[in-house]
Amino acid sequence: MKKYAFVLLSVVFALFLLSSCLKRYSEPKLKIDWQNTRASYGNTITIEPADGSVSFGKNQIIIAPQTENQTYTISGYYNGQIISKTKNTVIKLNNAYLESTLGKAALKCTAKTEISAVNGTTNFIVADGKSFSKRAALQGKKDLVIGGSGILNVKGDIYHAVEADDVKIKGSGTYYFEGTRKGSAINCETFTVEEDKNFNCYILNSRDGIKADRTILIKSGNFYFYDNALALKTSLSKSNKSKPRQITLRGGTFHTFNNQKLYMTDKDAYDATGSTFIVE
Repeated sequence: MKKYAFVLLSVVFALFLLSSCLKRYSEPKLKIDWQNTRASYGNTITIEPADGSVSFGKNQIIIAPQTENQTYTISGYYNGQIISKTKNTVIKLNNAYLESTLGKAALKCTAKTEISAVNGTTNFIVADGKSFSKRAALQGKKDLVIGGSGILNVKGDIYHAVEADDVKIKGSGTYYFEGTRKGSAINCETFTVEEDKNFNCYILNSRDGIKADRTILIKSGNFYFYDNALALKTSLSKSNKSKPRQITLRGGTFHTFNNQKLYMTDKDAYDATGSTFIVE
C-alpha cells in the first residue's frame, strides 16, 4: 500500500508541475489593457491635411494623394478600415486609436508606406472579428516602415499583428506587436533593422514572434520576446523553395521570457555574432 501511495503522490505532484508550467505559458507576463484604453480616445477621427486626397465611405477611409512623399497626421478614434494607396506616403499617428471589428485590417497600405508614432503620444492599431483569411491589424502590400519616437501598439486578434512583404523598423520609440496563438506578431518575407537604431520592440503572445519567409537581419535595437512559441523564424512558402533562409543578428539586445524556442531556420543559417541575449 505504501508503494502505491508513493506512486499516486508522485503522479499528483507531476500533474501539479505540468499545470503550473501550462499556466505560466498561457498567462503572459506582460499585459496591455487594449479595450479599456480605447475610451480615452473619444469617438471622432481627425486627418490632416483634410483635402480631396482623403475620402470617407462606409466603414472605410481612403488616403490617395496624386503625388508621392506626402505626410498625413491621424488623431482620435476610428472603427473601420483606413487604406493608404500612394507610394512613399508617411502616416503620423498622434494619439490615434484605429480599430477594425469586421475581421479586416484597421490600417491597410497598398504601396510603400511609413507608419510613425509622434513623440509623446500613445497609439493603437487593433483588429478583431470574424475573418475568412489570415489577415493582420496592420497590413502592407510591399515595403512597410515602422518608426517614430512615440508609443505604438499593434494587436491582430484576427491572425497577425503586422504583415507585409518587407518590414523595416527604425526610430527611437516603443513598439508592441501582438498576434495570436495561430499567427505571428510580425509576418513578412524580409525583416530588417539597420545600424544605430535605439527603439524598444516588444513581441508578444504569438505562435511566431518574427516570421520571415526569407531573411531576418537585425543590426541594432532592443527586443523583448514574451510568451511566444517561437521567437524568430524563417520559413519559405512553396513558391520560394529555391531561395535560402537566413537569420543574421549583427547587433541589438534580445530579452527573452517564456518562449518555447528561440529560433528556427535552415541548417547553419543562424548567426548571432555581436548580439546580446538576456533570459528573464
